Parts: sequence; structure tokens; C-alpha cells
Amino acid sequence: MNRPTADDDAKSVVLRYLQALREKDLNGALELLSPEAVFHIPGSHPLAGAFHGTAEIVGTFMASLNERLAPDAGYAVDVKRVIAEGDHVAVECVSRSTTRNGEPYVIDISALFTVADGRISEMREYFDTQYFARTLFGTD
Repeated sequence: MNRPTADDDAKSVVLRYLQALREKDLNGALELLSPEAVFHIPGSHPLAGAFHGTAEIVGTFMASLNERLAPDAGYAVDVKRVIAEGDHVAVECVSRSTTRNGEPYVIDISALFTVADGRISEMREYFDTQYFARTLFGTD
């Protein structure tokens, strides 16, 4: 994966990030995140909240999510719609995988990204938090 530059447009940065997630390319995804990036995850489940910096995003959020998915399962991110204006990119997608107990995990996600200096500086996701909690944590 090519390292991002300040000249990269916001849409291409976000699409490369989503491609890295599909390919389970953690290093590629990290290259596209600002070291000070903030991810906002909605809800009242154990992964809800704000994750500050790549150490928290990867070490807490992504690691905890991956622990709930089958280790040999793929992770698909089917992008349905992308709208970009300046440094903001809105994405509508469907994420698909399989949970550790073998159940399908299929969730519609809308996310708003902010890109600065060729890297993602903020992501705010919107999704069905009850489905997320029930499917991955066994709670509503």
C-alpha cells in the first residue's frame, strides 16, 4: 500500500482504508490513520465510546471486535455509497463476517470520516447498536 500524502484526496484515502480492512491489512489501515485519530462508536455495549489514537483504535476497538469474529472468517466491507466534500467523506456500507459461534454477522453502517494531511483524523459510525450488542455480545 502506498503511504498517504497531504495531496491525497479524502475520498481516495477512505476507500484505501476500507480496502485495507477487507484485506485484513492492519499495517495498510494504520498507514491511513493519523496517530491522533479518534473513532466514535455509538451505543451502550462494551465497544461503545471514543477511541483516541491508533493504540486505542487498534489495541482496544479493533482487537476486541476481532476477538468476537471467527478467526478464519473473511471480513467484507461492501461499499454502497460514498459522498465526499472537502475533507469529509460519508460512506454507506454493509459489513459481513461470521461470529466465533458461527452465526452470520451482517450490519449496515453509515460512517462519517474526516481526513487531514492525507490521513483519517476522525471516524463517526452509525449502525443498529442492538443488533451489534446481541450478535457480538449476547445482549441488547
